[in-house]
Amino acid sequence: MSSTRFEPSLRIEPQSSPILKWFLFVNFFGATVILMIVFPILISLPLGTVLWFYFFQLYQCYILQCAPQSVRLLIRETTGDWLLYTVGGGVKVVTLSPSSYIHPQLIILILKVEGEHYILPLLRESLSQDCFRALSVWIRMRERSIHIQ
Repeated sequence: MSSTRFEPSLRIEPQSSPILKWFLFVNFFGATVILMIVFPILISLPLGTVLWFYFFQLYQCYILQCAPQSVRLLIRETTGDWLLYTVGGGVKVVTLSPSSYIHPQLIILILKVEGEHYILPLLRESLSQDCFRALSVWIRMRERSIHIQ
């Protein structure tokens, strides 16, 4: 197994994704339609209101990227540390959860720090091609080294 100090640093600056925007909208719209069909109006209206309130929180955080907890920048240093910069100006040293998800078109990073966690969905279109590829390779190599141990 190689030492992390010889690995290059990785700079991840997530951009807004139109695919993620439409995915959120279609799913929340579908959930609202199902609520209206299944439940009476006195139950579905308050539930729909709560559902759409949550939609707007997610939209601000992941599409507009203007919420204070939105991830502005994530850097993996050559030392192996992950630095998380938020829109609100916070800088935190985080650890990457082993339950992060990787797919050829999507990476979902789960970052943990002091009882908090950040979820960072990264579609192929929200990063540069080289950055997406480097992150994918790094996560796969890490998974292999965990399974070998």
